[in-house]
Amino acid sequence: MTEPTITPIEQRDLPRVADLAYRIWPEAFAGILPADRIPGMLAEIYDLRTLAADISERRHHYWLATANGRDLGFASAYRADGRVWIKKLYLLAEARGLGLGKAMIAVARAHFGPDLPVALYVNDGNAPAIAFYRSQGFEIEKHVPVQMGPYRFTDYVMLKPA
Repeated sequence: MTEPTITPIEQRDLPRVADLAYRIWPEAFAGILPADRIPGMLAEIYDLRTLAADISERRHHYWLATANGRDLGFASAYRADGRVWIKKLYLLAEARGLGLGKAMIAVARAHFGPDLPVALYVNDGNAPAIAFYRSQGFEIEKHVPVQMGPYRFTDYVMLKPA
């Protein structure tokens, strides 16, 4: 594998994000979310109109990680409340452990403000993601209920100081 790259993307690239999400989510959330919920959540969160609104209305920025002409993962982030918020950060299983998650957090922080803290929501049952974020200097700030369409669950808000 050649050295992976992380590049910003535009609305025209959003089908690649949706494709990755449909490949990553079933494995990443197995045993965390009920399997019957995942298709509906994907359909809602990764609808191309929703993703486009992230960019045009909610001022999110998206990045893709690629190597050898293959998409390996994606991230999105925005700035609000004096923080850089990581909204999405997903990698194919084969791309985990290559430093891409760390690099994507760094890219988002550099884009929005290297002196800002970074925050994110993570499902409170997602032990691998929580462990990864802790390894990157994030700590749990609070436990919050989340409503996503008809789906209810609880997340941690994790924060990495500036």
